[in-house]
Order: sequence, then structure tokens, then C-alpha cells
Amino acid sequence: MSTSDNHLLIIEMFYGGSHQQLIRHLLTLIPDSTLLTLSDKKWHWRARCGALQLLPQLQTVSRPVNTLFMTSVGSLPEVVGLCPQLRDARKVLYFHENQLVYPTQCVKERDYQFGYNHIMSALMADLVLFNSTYNLDSFVGSINSFLNKMPDYKPKGIAELIRKKSQVLHFPVEFTVERRVIRDPKVLHIVWPHRWEHDKNPDDFFTSLQSLISSGLDFKVSVLGKTYQDVPDIFREFQAANPGYIAQWGPLDSREEYLNHLETCDVIVSTAVHEFYGVAMLEGLWAGCFPLCPNRLSYPEIYLKSVCSTLQLSWQSNSDNCVRILG
Repeated sequence: MSTSDNHLLIIEMFYGGSHQQLIRHLLTLIPDSTLLTLSDKKWHWRARCGALQLLPQLQTVSRPVNTLFMTSVGSLPEVVGLCPQLRDARKVLYFHENQLVYPTQCVKERDYQFGYNHIMSALMADLVLFNSTYNLDSFVGSINSFLNKMPDYKPKGIAELIRKKSQVLHFPVEFTVERRVIRDPKVLHIVWPHRWEHDKNPDDFFTSLQSLISSGLDFKVSVLGKTYQDVPDIFREFQAANPGYIAQWGPLDSREEYLNHLETCDVIVSTAVHEFYGVAMLEGLWAGCFPLCPNRLSYPEIYLKSVCSTLQLSWQSNSDNCVRILG
């Protein structure tokens, strides 16, 4: 899109990780685009205040915009309200995840505003894209019960309006390094490459590792993924108790190092209770790892049935299964 009347504006309020990967891929396809971003820190503040935080950048938009592409972190209606020249642009909203089914540690902790923003943004968009069928179905399927929490004036027909303009567009996973085979056939190498947060369910993972240790299995583990300010205690506890089993602890410095490290691993594990696609798991498959993940969330639609039947036996709060499969 190179002409002034056919221009793409991309907005990403959490520019890091898979969100950054997607935007970079878009820019390779449509390089003559305008990109506005906020850093991938303080997600809750981005979701609440991202449009206002982005205002100085929005005020620099002078070129006519034909299409606006934005992910669902922030509020699309607020962005358009602060930048009136976007009112007539075609608005495309991409959901990496949705807050209607986010597994809070306490029901009372659920912030209604996050889910409400998602619904309002989807209503304003002309096209709503989801990275998996599970993401789309869980979002649309939860709208009625979510809106019914309102004390009165409960809107009807919202789920149907959103579903009519929704599609699934799987996340594009790109690899920039050449695959190598560098595994140690003598020692099983397990990798857990996810965010260090409770929705990735690290408790089940480390509990299962303790069972493997008790069974006498010789293995090493790499715990990768991004860390944030509040890290569940289970990470510190396992690291302190089992230093001899650790091959890598914490994120690597570059994507190239990360992909190269995956190629030293044999088994890649997810224990997530909140996952709408699972980019890291697919990266592990590319590197030659065998996947172990729950038979829930987005995984059954991504993996072959023959693989899912194996996965169904694995890592579902059942340490005995883990010992049987890996040992």
C-alpha cells in the first residue's frame, strides 16, 4: 500500500513477544505502513490507559489512513475517539487472547473493564480476527454470560453481531535460523518456554518434574520464557532445590539464541490453563522437540488427532502419567 489514499496504520500497545512478531511480519508484507507502539510492560495499564498513553503519537498521524490494524490490548473506540481521522478507515482488530475466559486466581479479582473493552472494540471493528477457533468460540460464547453481570439494561444480540464479522487467521510463525541437529542422546532435555506467570500453570510443571526426580530419571531442564516483576514462588523454590538438573534458567538474549537452544531439547512442555495459540510450542516442534501439552484450549485444533491422543495422556495434573511417558 504505497499511495496516500490506500495507507495502513498499525497500532500495537504491547509491542513485544508474539505481538511484536506479528507486527514485524505485517511490515515485511506491507512495508509502506505507519506503526505506533507502546512497550510490552504493565499490561493492565496498557489495557486501561493505552489510548491516552498513545495520544502524542496519534497526534502525529497526518497521512490519510485507509485501514487501521490494531490488536485487542487497548480500546479501539477510545483510539478512534482521540484520532477522529480514523473514523472512516476500515478497522481490523486482531485477538491474540481474550479476557472473557482469563483464569483469575480469585473470581473477585476479575476486572470487568478488560472484557468490556474487548467487546466494545469488537463491535467497532469492521473485521475481527482471532488466532484460533478456540479463541473465537470462547470469546463469542462467553459474551452473553459476561454481559448478564450488568444489573440492568442488559444488551441482547451482541454475540451474534460480533460473530458475523469474525474470522480465524492463525498466527504466522517465522524462523530466521537454519535448523541443526545438536542433541545429546544420553540425557533427556525438557524445555518449558512460557511466561513465568500463574496462567501458564507452572505449579503442575514443577510438581511433575519433582516426580521425575523421585523416579530416578536422568534429565535436564531449561526454563525459558519472559519474566515479569511478580514471579510465582514455585520458580525460586525449584531452582534452589534442584540446581543440578538445570541446563538454562531464564530467557536468552536473542531470538537466534533461543531457537538454537530449542534444538538442544528433546521434549517441549505446556501445562497452561490460558492459551489461545501456543507459538512457543510450535517453535519447539520446528526445532524437533516432542510436544507434551494438555488436551484443552487451542491445542486440539492445532495438532493432529494422532498426536492429541498421546497428549491426552500427558501432563494434566497427573505426575504418574509424566513418569510413565518420559521414564
